[in-house]
Amino acid sequence: MGRILKAYQSRFRSMLRQAGARRPEQGADWLVAKAHRLSAAKQLPLSATLTQVYQTLQRQCLSRSVHNDLGESAELQPARKFWCDSGLGGLARWLRAAGYDSLWHPQMDDDHLLREARASGRTVLTTDSMLMERRLMRDRIISALWLPPTLFIPEQLAMVISEFRLELREPRCMSCGGELRRVDKESVRERIPPRTWRWLDEYYLCTQCDRLFWRGTHWERIRRDLEKLFRT
Repeated sequence: MGRILKAYQSRFRSMLRQAGARRPEQGADWLVAKAHRLSAAKQLPLSATLTQVYQTLQRQCLSRSVHNDLGESAELQPARKFWCDSGLGGLARWLRAAGYDSLWHPQMDDDHLLREARASGRTVLTTDSMLMERRLMRDRIISALWLPPTLFIPEQLAMVISEFRLELREPRCMSCGGELRRVDKESVRERIPPRTWRWLDEYYLCTQCDRLFWRGTHWERIRRDLEKLFRT
């Protein structure tokens, strides 16, 4: 827990400095103490109450800048694009399923990640508190969101949805993030399993990696889970 606690403390200090707090060190210590009190009072793990405190601070300190980026009407804005750090491959896949262009590479170093994100105008999602201290992130030259390392993928996704006010869109390829294009069933007949051929008529090809998709029972489960997350 020591490493994770230090990550929270680092983020608390940085966010308080961005908010103009006069004593960010003391403020961070107070927030950690608050999490300890909540943990004892509610008999919850400290990791859970640290996340609660962080999410409250996130809304108070950063929501205004995010809302300014989005403007008055979210519908008029292009879909936000993301770059997930090396530890967030699962989140990238679920964001793609929700319709968002999300890149991820398992072995990309921080410098490369920041260069690529800045060049492409993507929002960085990371669990690395030290990465958030880099100048490009600290000065908000690159849009970024820190995700507590204790969160599971559905919790990560829920946090991203809430922070950027995302809406559920048409899915993208979960393997690479490319757009999906509907194709004639006959044109891909040799690629469709016989059982699937008999009961499904709609098929899609990824315009980027050429992978074939169809909306079977597995996809229906994914979509139900996404709809629940986007309703909360």
